[in-house]
Order: sequence, then structure tokens, then C-alpha cells
Amino acid sequence: MSDTLRLLLALLELGPRLRDLLGDKWPPYGEELLELASRASRGEDPDKLRQALDLLVVRLLAEPPAIELVERVMADMAAPAAARETVTRRGRVTPTVPDIVQPSTDEATGAVTIPVFYGTDRARGDDTPANYFRGERGALSFGVAEVSVPTRGRDLGELTSPSWWRLEFSANPEKHVILKSVGALGRDVFVTSLKDSLAAADVHDALIFVHGYNVTFVDAARRAAQLAVDLKFAGRTLLYSWASAADTKKYTVDESTIDWSRDHFEAFLQLALGEIGAGKVHIIAHSMGNRAVINTLERVTSWQLPAVAANLGQIIFAAPDIDRDRFIQLAAKFKGCAARVTLYASSRDVALLASKFVHGYPRAGEAGDALTIVDGVDTIDASLVDTSLIGLHHSYFGEKRSILNDMFNLIAQQLAPDQRFDLQAAGDALRKYWSYRA
Repeated sequence: MSDTLRLLLALLELGPRLRDLLGDKWPPYGEELLELASRASRGEDPDKLRQALDLLVVRLLAEPPAIELVERVMADMAAPAAARETVTRRGRVTPTVPDIVQPSTDEATGAVTIPVFYGTDRARGDDTPANYFRGERGALSFGVAEVSVPTRGRDLGELTSPSWWRLEFSANPEKHVILKSVGALGRDVFVTSLKDSLAAADVHDALIFVHGYNVTFVDAARRAAQLAVDLKFAGRTLLYSWASAADTKKYTVDESTIDWSRDHFEAFLQLALGEIGAGKVHIIAHSMGNRAVINTLERVTSWQLPAVAANLGQIIFAAPDIDRDRFIQLAAKFKGCAARVTLYASSRDVALLASKFVHGYPRAGEAGDALTIVDGVDTIDASLVDTSLIGLHHSYFGEKRSILNDMFNLIAQQLAPDQRFDLQAAGDALRKYWSYRA
């Protein structure tokens, strides 16, 4: 059965529930669904049928009472078959230590499976990878998520997903970044598993990714793995996923949650530095996720870590959605805590401009007149390369080739800004920063 027909049948099955939700608005949709069913039975051209069905779905998604139901159908359609059919047993986490968890490559497809060692304070959902964690707050927990990342035919930085308009209703490991599985581990087992995996790695460094506002656990794990592949990171990839509501209308909810989450992130970072046997720990934080990181770094010099603890390597603040003046205050406190601290900013970041409108003061991730320049931080104006963004022009840190190339030179090569080809010095002796070559 084609995916188009599967979607049509699913919507027909939901007809009674949609009718109850939409009331007087339902009849035109019901008539259109019946007409599409008739056209499908006559063997109409699949492309024309798909276009008509996609338009119907878009219109249904504009009806607030039907949004959740239709989105659930589309999520089920987009989930890999294995994710729809396979569940992971709930209950108490296993006390046994798993085999050494390492990246692997499918030679036939070229897809790389990255183990993402996560810490999260999200509430648990059901047992499918797509819904394993929700957007509500929960207790701090640990585990491993396996993410498949294609290496052929995918642009650097691209977080590929199935597209309705391409008749891609099921995830394809040759084309799409896929969350394959999520498994919970008790804290001790998590530490042992990560320590063993890191010892087997080519490089004994860890990279922690902290996502921003309006991000699900699924997309956070996918982004962490994509960054690991595109940065050619040879150590182990960690994710701290705070309980973002993943809803554009809940910005203030996320603001409250990221502040609540700081102690949990601090515990996760202390674990990474002191217990897993890493040489260096690097951090990439995006958007609102920077708040948890920078507020934690304020206290890092007071921690009592073991003598064999890892050092903080590269800390990257990507488009930080934090008050600019607050960033400057805190930067004076964490100066010197890492090998290098880098701030990527942009004058074309719509989400940060919206945040400035809400708060009334510039954000640390802005460029232009509000560009943040502070001692101990390498500020990079990324405005010139912010040209093909998605969403609210707020994911350029992971979507642009030159940004990722610069991060590669920063993390893998440990190069200072004046040693990185894409950058040129700007400003003056008092306010020196870096920008991309035109």
C-alpha cells in the first residue's frame, strides 16, 4: 500500500472524531475526503492525488481543534516502521552493564549510527522512541539514544526528515537523520557504559550539546548526532536535554524551565568532568540552552572535582538567548575556566530580535551595534553566512557549512581565530572581534 493511500485511509478513519471536533466546519472537509477516496479508487495519477491530499492536511492543521489529532497521524506516518512496531520495556532500569556502546557504519547505505549518551529532566512518555520523553518536567535521568545519520547525499549541517511533498512518509536511513532507539540506564550503569565507550574511542574527549527553545527530545538527539558526524568528532557525544515544551507559544514556559533545570545540568557536567575518564569536555550550547551553561560556569571554579578530572576544552555559545549585560557579568566570573570560549552572533537572527522585543534589552547572540565583546571570549559575527536558514533564522549554527567548518577547526584542530581561514579580524584595539570573509 502506498504512503499516500495509507494517509488517506487514516484520515477517513478519523472522520468521526474530526467531525465532533470541528462541528459546523467539518462538512467541506468530509466531502473532500470522500472525493479523494473516490479519485483514489479510480486510479488517479498519484502525484495529483498527493498534492490534493497535502493541501487538505495543511488546511486541517490550520483548524485549532484538529491540530493535535492530525499532527499525531502525521507523526505516526513519519516514524520509521521499526519505531511504530517495536517498544522498549518500561519499569525499573536494568542493573546489568551493557556491551561497549560504540558508533557503527552500515557499509551498504553509508549511514552512521551514533550513540548519544543523554541526561534529561524531561518527564517519561510511552515506550516508543518518538514519545519516550515529553515536554513536561521530570526527574534527572540517564540513558543512550541511538541515532542514524546518512553520510551520502546529505548536505553538511542538514537535519533531514521525511517530506510530505516528496511522498516521504517513512524515514529512510539513506536520506534521513533517524532516532532509532532510546534506552534508560541507572546512573551508575550510565557512567560505566560511557566510561567504557570513551576508553574505546579514538579520542578520549566528550562533546556535550545543549539545545535551545522549542525543541523536542527527538530533535535534540538527532541534532547532537548530526553535529558529531559533521564535526567528525572522534570522541563520544553527550546530550543534555532540558524539558523544553517544544511549542512556539510557550516561550515563557521554556524560560522558566531552563532556570529550573540549571542544577540538573550542573550535576550532568560534573559527572562528565569527574567520572567518565574524559581528557577534555567540550560544550556546544544553542539559543536558550546557553542560560543553563553560562549560569553553571559561574560556579565551576568552586567545584571540588577529583584530581583526575577532565578539563573544559572548547565552550561554544551559539546564538545565545540571554541578556547581553547578564552575559558580560557572568563572563567575568568564568574567565579562564576553559581552553577557549567562543560566541557566534548574528544581526539576522529573527528569534533573538523577537526575544529582544519581549525583554527590552539586547541579547548576547545579537550582532550589529549590540555585538557582545568581552575579555576572554572570542566573538564571531556570523551574519554574512546566515543566508539559508530554517525556522526563525535561529539554527544557523548547525545549518551552515562555513559555521560547521569553523567549529571543526576550533574543536578538532584547536585553532585560534587568527589561524582559521574563514575568519578575519574586525573592530579596533578596544573592541576586537572576528567576522567571516565576504
